Amino acid sequence: MKERLRELILDNFPTIQHRLGDTDLLWENGFTSLMFVGLILLLEKEFSIDVLDEEVGPGRFSTVERIADYVQCKLDGRPIPPLPVCEECKPQR
Repeated sequence: MKERLRELILDNFPTIQHRLGDTDLLWENGFTSLMFVGLILLLEKEFSIDVLDEEVGPGRFSTVERIADYVQCKLDGRPIPPLPVCEECKPQR
């Protein structure tokens, strides 16, 4: 999931560095507020999920890892944990 998300971000936001790590903060790599809105729309389309207003908040979409956790919870039908993303919501390895 993380690699798929990283590729999705790099393919759709060409100003982002290609060395984007799992825990690198997107805003420190040039992500703007408008890009975050675009990312949410992209996630909804790519994964056929609905990102609810109440699920959006500081930290939720800050890193590839946190986005992957969120998307996996949505795909699995699990409740979205409160911010910040909690350990028990991380995908099983």
